[in-house]
Amino acid sequence: MCLLMMGTAFGESGWQPLWQPKENTPGYDAAAPAEYKLDAERTTSIHMPAYSLYLPEGRPGKPMPAVCIFPGGAYCILALDLEGSELAGWLNKQGIAAIVVKYRVSSDPKHPERFPRQLMDARRAIRTVRSHAKEWNIDPDKIGVIGFSAGGHLAALATTWTGPLEGETDDAIDKISPAVNFGMFIYPVISMGRPYTHSSLKGLFPQQYVQGEGMARVSPDRQVTEQTPPLFVVQSADDFVSPLNSLDIVRAAQEKGVPVEYHLYRTGGHGYGVRLQNKPTDAWPQAAEQWLKQFKPEN
Repeated sequence: MCLLMMGTAFGESGWQPLWQPKENTPGYDAAAPAEYKLDAERTTSIHMPAYSLYLPEGRPGKPMPAVCIFPGGAYCILALDLEGSELAGWLNKQGIAAIVVKYRVSSDPKHPERFPRQLMDARRAIRTVRSHAKEWNIDPDKIGVIGFSAGGHLAALATTWTGPLEGETDDAIDKISPAVNFGMFIYPVISMGRPYTHSSLKGLFPQQYVQGEGMARVSPDRQVTEQTPPLFVVQSADDFVSPLNSLDIVRAAQEKGVPVEYHLYRTGGHGYGVRLQNKPTDAWPQAAEQWLKQFKPEN
């Protein structure tokens, strides 16, 4: 595969912890093993959530939008390059700040990372960006999220979740709003309790979230309201994650009058990020670039 041409990132921060000191991380497990790479594309055993900031060169005088990026990986691994740093370069090329979020995932039954820790990490990342808005020249009212596959589920939860989240800390950053101003879900997992619910959601949630009101709470399509911000959704008809997932949240958005742009491509499969593969899905980054212009400052 070849890559779309990326802009040069300015001032990449490297990984920074979302909570300091690390013992303040909700659900901190001192006995958890260190993260490691399964191969060039996959990292697992992530127990210390972190973020990496990418700022574009030639930052505009006016505050710019920012996007928190949630890579996919079935809530077991993260594709930190394919659906992380490569996306940051693509966003930087458009003059948009990018924050890759390394949220907690594990495939180790001895040290599981179950919900709601991932949503805590996502909300903490959004709050962290908003807390640094002036320093990073970011518009605090134009902070969005983009997520891929299971990361699409997390991005959708971060976009639609309202009210408190049990277990969050009460420090200065967690008192800042985690509200999202736009959401982008790329080949997302969305729905719980459906015949087509993807296996990445099974086993992730404690018992209180697998039925009734709890299950509806972790199905982002059922949490869309008139106040949900604009959405951009992409999937292909031949995706092994049923396209009914993306259709669920698109339908919910339309029912509530939420602006939504939806691209369902004939072929493209799953897990392509912004890499070109000579398939119809190659067109999605250009469509997204046009859509993102509504959030960029006027010259």
